[in-house]
Amino acid sequence: MVGHSAQHRSKSSLVSHLLILLIFITIIIEMCLYNKIFKNQRSDDIRDNFNNGGHRVPSNVQNHGTHIRDEAFISGVYYSNWSPYKPRFHFPHDINLKQVSHIYYAFFKINSRTGGIENTDSWSDLEMNLYKSLAIKNSELIKESSNNSVQNILPLGCIGELFYLKNTCSDKKFKVIMSIGGWSDSENFKIIIKDDKLLQNFVDSSVETMFRLGFDGIDLDWEFPGNNESEPRGYLKLVRMLRLKLNSLESQIFGERTEDHFQLSIAAPAFKDKLFYLPITEIDQYVDYWNMMTYDYYGSWSETTGYHSNLFSETELNGNFAMHYMIDRFGVNSRKLVLGMAAYGRSFHIKDNKFEPFNQNTVLINKIFKGVGKPTKEIDKADGKEGIWPYKNLPKIGTIEQYDPKYVSAYCFDEKNSIFISYDNTKSVKTKAEYVTHNNLGGGFWWESCGEAYANESRSLINAFNEGLHFNVSSKPSIFQDVRVEKYYLNKYGDGGFLSPYLKHLDSRKQ
Repeated sequence: MVGHSAQHRSKSSLVSHLLILLIFITIIIEMCLYNKIFKNQRSDDIRDNFNNGGHRVPSNVQNHGTHIRDEAFISGVYYSNWSPYKPRFHFPHDINLKQVSHIYYAFFKINSRTGGIENTDSWSDLEMNLYKSLAIKNSELIKESSNNSVQNILPLGCIGELFYLKNTCSDKKFKVIMSIGGWSDSENFKIIIKDDKLLQNFVDSSVETMFRLGFDGIDLDWEFPGNNESEPRGYLKLVRMLRLKLNSLESQIFGERTEDHFQLSIAAPAFKDKLFYLPITEIDQYVDYWNMMTYDYYGSWSETTGYHSNLFSETELNGNFAMHYMIDRFGVNSRKLVLGMAAYGRSFHIKDNKFEPFNQNTVLINKIFKGVGKPTKEIDKADGKEGIWPYKNLPKIGTIEQYDPKYVSAYCFDEKNSIFISYDNTKSVKTKAEYVTHNNLGGGFWWESCGEAYANESRSLINAFNEGLHFNVSSKPSIFQDVRVEKYYLNKYGDGGFLSPYLKHLDSRKQ
């Protein structure tokens, strides 16, 4: 009896332990699934709130026109206001203006206390005199830019020179768009969308600054709204208010019914984790273009090496997935999607180098790495970050450029130092141009201009991309070339506007 009782207690104890273990496992499973389920449900709830909470687009808020009827493609580039400084020494007149349709000027920042926008570098933006170096480089512009009677009225800074260039380069028309935000300003977006007064000040200040400085539109670069209820909703509200304000300006200049238009675009994330909870369909009703940042898929933050600007891959981290996700899930018009490309490479120091000998079939992706390689003179320092290589300095000295057609990415490998660098080259961007035309996308753009090989036409990314488009690149003039815009500007600002002296000069030449 004693043995039987002990055996019974042993079985009871075993059952109790198994029951506790089962409960514990159930809790763990629920905890793992909860966040995913709640996350998806929360996103669905946000979408329902957009659809049922009065956020459908009133007719007076939508774009005055579709603005995507042009069959030509965008070939755009971001120009940063830190480009003129050492070691880049890259100026607006260095851009091949005959081959670009859009220049996105980066960046303006948000004042979190007022909501207004401000210059991040007033000297570079509005004060630096670039006309002497422009005249030396471009003989066609020597006469006017060196004329003593004209010098005093030319708008200064990189912004001023860009305005001058788009009004004097008659053989190529392009637009200049004011880009607000960037990675370093992401927190300020989160602040202003929580306060109606700050948000209204942001909208008013953005449109006022855009017009006063002669830009053709606004580009928003919030990297990135969080997966919560307030930030996606706030982003939608921000975009809607901006479009309304731009529409109001257009109506004041052109009348109630107009096809003349200030562009509104978004520098958008290009991976599912940041896209799936955004109200893409709702935002899409207000914007002209989505500049999809289809690069930086791999970098120092990654677990393994990878091509950072690849068009295809086995995972969701590729340009093709991002484009079709926008089209198939959210119904975005393909002509509004602009494919991002990188004018720089990202490097990795591969931890376990056992490549003997190295050849084009050697697999360098999905490898463990230790850091991104040490800076080499000024090459890697050019972006202020380790692991960044301007395209014009690639392939790395002592290496041979390789191309992976499966992923659509170029790369090179320094065997001695175990440094692997992935980047776009002329082959990859030609393939991407074919992809753009085949999928009827809006075009392509580059981050950023200072990395492009402008001095070597055979290595130029923009030239290769445009060749792939059969040079079917949009050539629409700046909205400021419309006499009605000039007249409105001078009536609004008189002699005190940033562009007023030069606009008066242009007006006198037309008479």
